[in-house]
Amino acid sequence: MQINPNVVLVGETVRLVPMENSHKTELSRILLSPEVWEFTWRTIHTAEELDQVLTTAMENKNNGSQLPFTIIDQTTGAIMGTTRIGDIDLNNRNVEIGWTWLSPPYWGTGANTECKYLLLRHCFEELKLIRVQFSVSGQNVRSQRAVERIGARKEGVFRKHRVKQDGSIHDNIFYGIVDDEWPQVKENLHSLLLKKYT
Repeated sequence: MQINPNVVLVGETVRLVPMENSHKTELSRILLSPEVWEFTWRTIHTAEELDQVLTTAMENKNNGSQLPFTIIDQTTGAIMGTTRIGDIDLNNRNVEIGWTWLSPPYWGTGANTECKYLLLRHCFEELKLIRVQFSVSGQNVRSQRAVERIGARKEGVFRKHRVKQDGSIHDNIFYGIVDDEWPQVKENLHSLLLKKYT
């Protein structure tokens, strides 16, 4: 089994397209906000720092270790943010979904929920994976609640796992969804999205 680096995932309100170098300028513009990075273990203050994060994503896409997407608003065509499938382990049929950064105007709109639905559906139904994990900073309560809301199970805490440039230390909380749980998670996601669409 191989992962198609050119796959496009289309939903009702968002479209996930493979990240390209041509997206970097707009991604840098919309994501260079202290709000986006406040509770993450990253320290992003400058366009140069953000460009390096995006450049690394493109390098990882090229070497096959990650599949980064740019999130597009289906209605306007605007770039909303980015998300990824990473830590790809095809031998064990496992990946991680994450590296999701949305421009603040799209927070609470259902865009993140639909991104997770599209990625999970692709992982379980197209790639036939058996496990998808998420890792969230212990300080990022909003993201923890978002992952729990979709039905991922908390599996453990890596204590003092990340150190930011400012010296703050973050636990890393791991969540997982396995293939047996996907039908129930999918149903839950449909319900969550229906509330946003109606």
